[in-house]
Amino acid sequence: MRLSEYNKKRNFSKTKEPQGENVDTKKKSKSLSFVVQYHQARAKHYDLRLEFEGVLLSWAVPKGLSTNPEDKRLAVMVEDHPLDYAGFEGIIPKGNYGAGSVEIFDKGTYEPIIDMEKGLKKGHIKVVLFGEKLKGEWSLVKIDKKNWLAIKGDDEFANQPTNKESSQNPFNKCEVTLATLSNEIPKGKDWGFEIKYDGYRILAFLENGKAKLFTRNHNDYTVKFSQVAKSVENLSVNSVVLDGEVVAFDENGRSDFGLLQDYLKNGKNVYYAVFDILAYNGVDLREKEFKERRKRLEILLNKTPENLILSSLVIGKGKQCFSLAKKNNLEGIIAKKLDSCYVGKRTNDWLKIKCYARQEFVIVGFTTTEKNPDLSAVLLGYYEKDSLVFVGKVGTGFDEKQRQLLAKKFKAHESKESYLAKEPKIKNVKWLRPVLVAEIQFAELTKDKILRQPSFVGLREDKDARNVVLEV
Repeated sequence: MRLSEYNKKRNFSKTKEPQGENVDTKKKSKSLSFVVQYHQARAKHYDLRLEFEGVLLSWAVPKGLSTNPEDKRLAVMVEDHPLDYAGFEGIIPKGNYGAGSVEIFDKGTYEPIIDMEKGLKKGHIKVVLFGEKLKGEWSLVKIDKKNWLAIKGDDEFANQPTNKESSQNPFNKCEVTLATLSNEIPKGKDWGFEIKYDGYRILAFLENGKAKLFTRNHNDYTVKFSQVAKSVENLSVNSVVLDGEVVAFDENGRSDFGLLQDYLKNGKNVYYAVFDILAYNGVDLREKEFKERRKRLEILLNKTPENLILSSLVIGKGKQCFSLAKKNNLEGIIAKKLDSCYVGKRTNDWLKIKCYARQEFVIVGFTTTEKNPDLSAVLLGYYEKDSLVFVGKVGTGFDEKQRQLLAKKFKAHESKESYLAKEPKIKNVKWLRPVLVAEIQFAELTKDKILRQPSFVGLREDKDARNVVLEV
């Protein structure tokens, strides 16, 4: 069996590499395929694979194929691989043969210029590659038992650059994809499930070795999250756009928005939980399916720099994920359709299922009392079309220090009149211009759409008040 050596080297219960099956060694294809894979193993290298008689003839090329006919690149022949390996990208786990990440550098078809079987016996193969990056004639010349030389033919494709990996992103501004609130957990293996993080939604843009971090409203938070920016700059990629959440974790490993604000004030360590990749080396990935983007993200974050983590994804098992989130007092889970594109708006292909009611509201005013002359309670609202609707007040969730800080911040936004469509009858009110946003946790909404048992979580400086609507 031509694939016996390939199978012998691998434990398929631990690696997702395709298993080699019995093949017809004389199988003839209408068009012969080739692939070049970039393998970040113990020693980084490229693998050239040519389809022949039902398998992939394979060479490890340490420096990759050169388009300069004067270059003679070493190509070490290794065991034959199964045809399915041509589509393999992913992580080979530690402890396994060839451990490290594998990604496709180029693929396409090829035509032999001289008969392949005769060429293998003579130790001289000559082919024409029809790839996206690699085109034209190449020769493989055998110099001893396993070592060959890969040489580019002197044709119109000679000396052409093959590296389409750009240091420039295809876009420098992007709207984020938002999840729709749902009370139902989708079923089936067409859905993936993630933790709903409690932090700042951030898009990270890396190019020319410099990272920029932006909120969903395009505010530049690079300086605010400088630790994260430095970690993004340490990624092994020319350019990339990432989507994720900047978070702080408590002693139980839960993300906590209040803790995040405290950590930022005191210079403590925060993390960037990355859950999507929108561009990679100059290629826009937003129209790719989520499962494809996720695979690319897993390869990129195989060895993550400090402060970066890959958000966990579970396929199917939505009810179990939700039960676990509820048991651990998490905010909820996010469900994502595996074949969904990144649309940059709210979509039903992404769903958020919350363990408890919580959302942001616009701060429209505050009250004072004799006991709390600076601040007693915060008045809240939300937008319904162009009208600002009162939703209740919150007087818990902040300590004395926070009261003073909020009162000081409110002074810059005081107004002589209310901006609400219908003003509630409340005493000792000081109205505010509707520019500040608060995160509020609550038990439920009454029939009159008033918050019941609300608690103040923190200010949301990353969100625009005009975009705050009631989530139903």
